Amino acid sequence: MTKRIVVACGTGMATSTMMAEKVRELLDGNGIEYTISQCMLSELDSHKGNADLFVTAMRVDKDYGIPVVVGTPFLVGIGEEEAGNKILELLK
Repeated sequence: MTKRIVVACGTGMATSTMMAEKVRELLDGNGIEYTISQCMLSELDSHKGNADLFVTAMRVDKDYGIPVVVGTPFLVGIGEEEAGNKILELLK
C-alpha cells in the first residue's frame, strides 16, 4: 500500500524540498512505496484526511490525528538516523 507523506515548512518550498529529498532516499532505500507532497505548515489541516505521516520543519503542538515527525535532523545531520528510524517505524 502506498504511504502518503506530507512535508511541511514555513513557505512549503526550500526547506520542505530538502527534507522531502532525504525522506525519499530513506524510503527508496527501504523499499517503501510512497507519495510525497509539500505544503506550508499553515496548510497541514487541509491534508489531514489524505496523509499517513507529516514531516515538519519545526515541532508542531497541534494534534492532527496523524503522526508528526520533526524533519530538521535531515537538514542539520544531527539525529538524522533517529528521525529516519521513527519514520520507518510509523510507516511499516
